[in-house]
Amino acid sequence: MLPAVDPLHLLGEALARATLPTTAAEPDRDRRRARGVVYTPPPLVQFVVEQTLTPLLATAPPSLTVLDPACGDGRFLLAAARLLANVHPAATLRLIGIERDPRAAAVARAALDAALAPAVPGSPDAAAAPASASAVILEGEALLGVSIEASVDAPIDAVIGNPPYVRAVHLRAHDRALWQALRHRFAATSHGEWDLYAAFLERSLGWVRRGGRVGLVVPSRWLTAAFAARLRAAIAAEVTAIVDFGAHQVFPGATTYASVVLLESGRAAGPATFARHTPRGWTRCEQVLPAGQPGPWILRAGPARTLPDAGAGTVGDHLQVAKGCGTNADKIFVVRGRIDGEHLVGQNGLGQSVRVEAAAARPCLRGRDVEAAQPGAERDFCLLPYRVNAARPDETASAKLRPLAELWDEQPGLAAYLAGHRAALEARERGRFAGAQFHRFGRPQNLAFLLDPTPKLVIPDVTARGRAMIDVGSLVLDSAYALRPRATAPAPWQSLPLLAALLRSPAVRLWLNMVGVPLRGDYMRMKTAFLAPMPLPPDGPALRRAAAAASAGESALTSEALREAYGIAHSTWASALPT
Repeated sequence: MLPAVDPLHLLGEALARATLPTTAAEPDRDRRRARGVVYTPPPLVQFVVEQTLTPLLATAPPSLTVLDPACGDGRFLLAAARLLANVHPAATLRLIGIERDPRAAAVARAALDAALAPAVPGSPDAAAAPASASAVILEGEALLGVSIEASVDAPIDAVIGNPPYVRAVHLRAHDRALWQALRHRFAATSHGEWDLYAAFLERSLGWVRRGGRVGLVVPSRWLTAAFAARLRAAIAAEVTAIVDFGAHQVFPGATTYASVVLLESGRAAGPATFARHTPRGWTRCEQVLPAGQPGPWILRAGPARTLPDAGAGTVGDHLQVAKGCGTNADKIFVVRGRIDGEHLVGQNGLGQSVRVEAAAARPCLRGRDVEAAQPGAERDFCLLPYRVNAARPDETASAKLRPLAELWDEQPGLAAYLAGHRAALEARERGRFAGAQFHRFGRPQNLAFLLDPTPKLVIPDVTARGRAMIDVGSLVLDSAYALRPRATAPAPWQSLPLLAALLRSPAVRLWLNMVGVPLRGDYMRMKTAFLAPMPLPPDGPALRRAAAAASAGESALTSEALREAYGIAHSTWASALPT
């Protein structure tokens, strides 16, 4: 369990003590990025090692076997040796590192050999490791069965480290054999666009003995991402603590949203400690994680109920929320222009002139367009090589890619334009779209819902404040979401003006401050996983006043009535108003 202190304060203390290898021996930047390697700053190394190993030091002198399954230059193992030397110099310590890169393995081996070599009494290196310490660095892929057991005759007490971050699509391109070997091998690699670090997180629990500890640095994305649903379900009961650094950047020179995950193998059910860094400082809570359930983890590090739940339902109960579709080539598919008779005339994102059939284009909206009127007679259009059955908006299968031969017959301008960009379209995601379907969208999700002529709300994915607009007929792209009231929603929540006012109000900021993931620059994500559980205010006089004011366009009166409907103090509501 995390101590009741500021985690960044602990990192600051660790920074003063840490003396680890410099970046001079690190592989070149391009090579590291291809392999998902980001070297961990010393204070974060120290923090993870202390939080993972300290609970195992109850015996005196302790005997520990510690594994880093992607050890890089060995800095986590070196930190473990120094910790034991300082706390229990008589401890027995066995260090095991596994590393795929022979050059990094050689650096780790040399550093550990130097640290564990008998020191001259009184020298600065006298406390580099416990008196009884040994280390072995194995070259290979830990996830594919490097024989750890053959290297040490003892159960593994702890796994520490910072595993590589490589999404499945990139792993497939750079190391197809490893991608093929890991696909469906673990719960973490059996769904969607999984990431290599997730496999390490799951596998680590199988390496340690019962009661053993795991401490890993991983991106915070796994807490809510759909690809990690089965991973969350599998390991929830064994999570003891999560430190989410939010938008605070702990890796110099790289924009990352990092977290530290601490686990205990075979742990009895109970709450986990959760700490998150926000623009307003650290928040902390104890929470029972939903073991066996695949949904996102909405970790409420903050007041238990910033928005009171009065049993009126949630955004997800009363609204359908759909992510915008993704072309993976907006510079080709999105055209800034105007309708001139039967043609769309304009310019694409490559600066090229475009003239195609007007029937082949749809006005489109991205997150940046929400509440930002496009000036003049021109606006953005998305070219649409799909046939959409708008009569079945609930069926995503009703959006069908039109064969290029059909486009040549019916919309030759669009066909010629797409054929002229065939090489670039086929090159997306390293050739994934090569062939007869080269002109498809990268992610044609929810097309029928998005193109349904029924009015809808559009909200951005990333924003600094609540934003929403009412739209009819535009295609929403993947930096935004579309929302419509469900047929079963109560009368107040059938009103698009009221819903738009709610999603612009401080209520959104208050809620997302509690459950969302803060981004750099005090931005936030309005993604479905965070927004859907947001409680709605109960029906009553205040909500009815809000609905009437929203319909009349009285934004200040609407906001005040919504505040009353939620029963939130003026000062709390004002704290989330845009500055």
